[in-house]
Amino acid sequence: MIADDHRVVAEGLSQLITRSGDFQVVAMTTTLKETTELLACLKPQVLLLDVALPDGDGIDAIPQLRVLLPNLRIIVLTMFAEASVIHRALQIGADGYLFKSASADELFVAIKAVASGTQFLCDEARQILCDEKETPATLTMREREILVLVSEGCTMKEIADRLCLGFETVHSYMKILRHKLRCHNTATLVRTAIEQHWI
Repeated sequence: MIADDHRVVAEGLSQLITRSGDFQVVAMTTTLKETTELLACLKPQVLLLDVALPDGDGIDAIPQLRVLLPNLRIIVLTMFAEASVIHRALQIGADGYLFKSASADELFVAIKAVASGTQFLCDEARQILCDEKETPATLTMREREILVLVSEGCTMKEIADRLCLGFETVHSYMKILRHKLRCHNTATLVRTAIEQHWI
């Protein structure tokens, strides 16, 4: 099963996978809701899961997907090339991590690996994790601005109002900040930001 909100990407992957002759694509979904609805009845062996879906974060949904189908093998297929995102995916239970820029051969290797019970991490992701200690997190001015407001106790709605941003935009910034600083909640985010002198 392929879960990606870009239909062109999903259809391209489906054609590529089908032409290989080794796998069958049972469904293409564009939202987490649709994915969860089809998992139980179709019972795919492997799910190619995008991170940024319209109705939620693909990585955050992994535990719920495993409850629905315990034997499901999940490959996070994304453009997110940050160590914090890779760590979070692996820690929460992804079986593989692959960039959308991967070659067809690498995609097939990843699918075969996780289907056989082996964890797969593409070479670029491995290199990012190896370089992680040498490359400190970098934040944009807007991200730092939001961090300061969070540390002052502002809610996301208050931040949105003060910065003239949409609520969903602030929500996205908060996700990115948690990814970059490898934090799972707001309290840890503020503490880490202070320790690393971002605020």
